[in-house]
Amino acid sequence: MQTIGAAIFRDFSQLLLKYGASLEDIVGMVYTHEELDPSTGKYKKYFDLTTVKRNPKKYPDGYSYKVRYKLDLSGNKIVQGKATYTTKTASIDEAVKIGFDNRMDVLKNYELSKGKPKSGNVFYKMLNDYYAEGSKYLEDDNVNNKREIVHKSRIEAQTFIKSDLIPYLQENKIKHISEITTSVYSGFKIYLQAKGIKNKTINNRLNYFIRILEYHLRNGILAKLPFTKGTALLRLTGKQEKEDAEVLPIEKLKGIYPQKDYIDPLGIVNAMNMILSRPKVFYDTLNRKDRKAIFDDYTLPFTLGILALNTGMRNSEVARIKREDFIGVGEKKIFLLRIWNKKTEYFNKTNESKYRKIPLHDFTTRAVKIYIKRKEELYGEVKGADFLFGSAIIDKDSGDVDGFIHSRVFDKAVLLFLKLIKHKKDFREFFTDEKELIKTMGDIQSLQEELKEMKDAGKGISFYSFRKTFRTMLGLNNDLAEYYMGHKLGNDAKTTYIQVNSLKNETFVDEYAQPVISMLDKYVFLSDDEQDKLLEGYRDNAIDRNNFIKSRMEQGMSLEDAWGDYHREQKTMKENEETNLEKNGYFDRI
Repeated sequence: MQTIGAAIFRDFSQLLLKYGASLEDIVGMVYTHEELDPSTGKYKKYFDLTTVKRNPKKYPDGYSYKVRYKLDLSGNKIVQGKATYTTKTASIDEAVKIGFDNRMDVLKNYELSKGKPKSGNVFYKMLNDYYAEGSKYLEDDNVNNKREIVHKSRIEAQTFIKSDLIPYLQENKIKHISEITTSVYSGFKIYLQAKGIKNKTINNRLNYFIRILEYHLRNGILAKLPFTKGTALLRLTGKQEKEDAEVLPIEKLKGIYPQKDYIDPLGIVNAMNMILSRPKVFYDTLNRKDRKAIFDDYTLPFTLGILALNTGMRNSEVARIKREDFIGVGEKKIFLLRIWNKKTEYFNKTNESKYRKIPLHDFTTRAVKIYIKRKEELYGEVKGADFLFGSAIIDKDSGDVDGFIHSRVFDKAVLLFLKLIKHKKDFREFFTDEKELIKTMGDIQSLQEELKEMKDAGKGISFYSFRKTFRTMLGLNNDLAEYYMGHKLGNDAKTTYIQVNSLKNETFVDEYAQPVISMLDKYVFLSDDEQDKLLEGYRDNAIDRNNFIKSRMEQGMSLEDAWGDYHREQKTMKENEETNLEKNGYFDRI
């Protein structure tokens, strides 16, 4: 009877408090002195008290008490940290009273939330509430010795979550914390970079995201952090990105690059113009703005992708390549590219054991030459000691001049590469004229939207994937492979960098070039005969297609509408063909 009375009074006390009664007015009605006396330890049946670090400016004692409830409404044990209430008092007697006063409300909320995954609207409410004032999540962080978040940082975190994190997660249809995988987390980087946010700022903001993930891991809601084992923070460059990068879809590489006469995109445009009886476009007739757009958004990333797939260069190595690093070997009709393996070795350049030489496929050489031609038309002569791809900056460590390429250029190279895969069956469907090329490649967000649905495109593909793919295609498991990758040769190596680099370039080509050239011929580039055969294969289809478009345009359709009409007709024909196969029992028996 006494127990029932106490329970009724406790519920009644909550009602009284709600309507203005003070704690002092009702405490004698509800609790016995024995229950409230911390010295007896009686309250420990229901909960424990722990201290929480507080800002001394707001809390003179530097801490307050946190109530951790031990038993649920049925008397069962509660997992530590699942039902808590953080007080604002440093008085243990008052903390005990608050613990009893709030016990029923906390336990009822615990019962309601127990076993229910935080998904959908609840998941996004958690994200919005995490850095709010008085947040239970931040209180839990403080108990676990996490750094206290000051007001300015909380406002910054809330803005970041509302403006960047939530839109990205909603776009990727993430409804629960457990759906944030390494690929989703890595993709968030590209999303932020595409918005023009600087890498340093992105890294700072990611710490707010990581704190949320760690909270859910600590409380058993998340099985593991979406990072590679052993790495606390996924940085935008360095070890983590290298480990997360996926190998490119090797089976789709063959034939992705256009026929050699079409390396310059205006070659494709003019092939279309010839079929459609349109006037030829000359590069020097385009205004400077359009020429620069084509160069920055297509020619540069196009060349970087080819070069990286041919050499396996690291991002930083691409940025410091100079024109003088391309070494012509006339007797062998081939170019070699000299690459310094480390930044310190690049600056010193005193030892020939510190660089490697990569043989370049003829297609790569053609692409680089066209790139240089277009760059010189825009910016003047490219001298031997000029950076070919990077911009000159002063290195903060050495004070020497170094090369720099913005991360968005590397991202554009990846997106263009995936676009080439998509349109490799008929490269001219990529764009129909120079205006469409400029519009398509200048809109990085639309590119991402279009390509993220591609099968096997992979959200883990980054510029570093070119290096991983080069190593995978090379297939060698010997000193030569380590040499080409720029890795340190072990003590058991049968050769050294000095032995390889001291060879005459003609001898080097004879002894070491063939594995790279053969690899690229096998997996990536088409021979002249293969390209001619491919062109013959779809020439008739191209003529039919363009005649169709031309006839529609003569009827008054715009070029865009004519293309749309053509694709709809092709889709209908394909569907009819599949329907006829089914009707004829094609799949009944092999």
